[in-house]
Amino acid sequence: MQDYIDRLKHGTQAPGKTITKKGTLDIGIVETTPVVWEGRLYRFEWIRNNEWGYGYWNNQTNHGYFRFVDMETEEATPAFGVDYSFGSAYVEDGTAFVYGVHGKGGGNRLDMFWSKDLKSWESKKVFEFPENWSLYNSSVCKGKEGYVMALEIGSPKEVCGARFTFVFARSANLMDWEMMPVEDHIYTKERYSACPTIRFVDGQYYIVYLEGIPGHRWVPYIIRIENFVDFEMGLKNPVMVFDDRDKIVQRPEKFSAEQLEYIQNAVNCNNSDVDFCEYRGKTVILYSWGNQLGKEFLAEAEYDGPMEEFLKSFF
Repeated sequence: MQDYIDRLKHGTQAPGKTITKKGTLDIGIVETTPVVWEGRLYRFEWIRNNEWGYGYWNNQTNHGYFRFVDMETEEATPAFGVDYSFGSAYVEDGTAFVYGVHGKGGGNRLDMFWSKDLKSWESKKVFEFPENWSLYNSSVCKGKEGYVMALEIGSPKEVCGARFTFVFARSANLMDWEMMPVEDHIYTKERYSACPTIRFVDGQYYIVYLEGIPGHRWVPYIIRIENFVDFEMGLKNPVMVFDDRDKIVQRPEKFSAEQLEYIQNAVNCNNSDVDFCEYRGKTVILYSWGNQLGKEFLAEAEYDGPMEEFLKSFF
């Protein structure tokens, strides 16, 4: 098993460059999205309540919610999307768009929020599937003909096959969405494939997602597509692998001695929920690590180059 993991770690090498792990940002936060807002780097966060394992240590309510955080100052915007989960964000032309699952996750309804100041939010329903559908992570990008969403589903089994799977939708305006036929536009019914992050570069869509590997371990893989039917696996996979660098703490003064000990002693068997954006010529990467059973942590990594170079380097 160790030889297998060592071979996987080699996959973190991109041609001439390496992903640099910068360490842990917070406890109990997963499924984040880095975005550039008014020239500053922010991260969109879903704050979980204590029903999700350890939850978020600074959430004193029984409700999950959404927020944005300035990554330089750590200042958070007002909460919104109370009792929503598994959110993702997209920013364009001075408007922030957020998509999230209504309820505590695994629900059948996807809603959206939008704002021009990260303080006042409007909302509307995007999709409401049959009750036996369960929705999780989503990701949105601008493509060659409008916008595309990758949407993770966990049921029904006759649609998704092995949990988890992702399907696709299109939009001309980020507001009104139409599903692509799921029988033909799906990845993959054959094995665990979760947490998709989709980007469009030079005529192709790139997706970083989560694969399960032997021994209760999870690592992010990358694929690319043009038609959402024929998927090409990256030649260099996985994108990242869990290791001790995940436990570097960026701002130790933020945590108590007990929390720092909790981070250092935590089981680490995954790098999941990878999302990224380009900022000042580099690719900022946010991801989660932990035991994939509720005790999880938010961390940051960086590729010293633009996002296009980062994505193409795996093919």
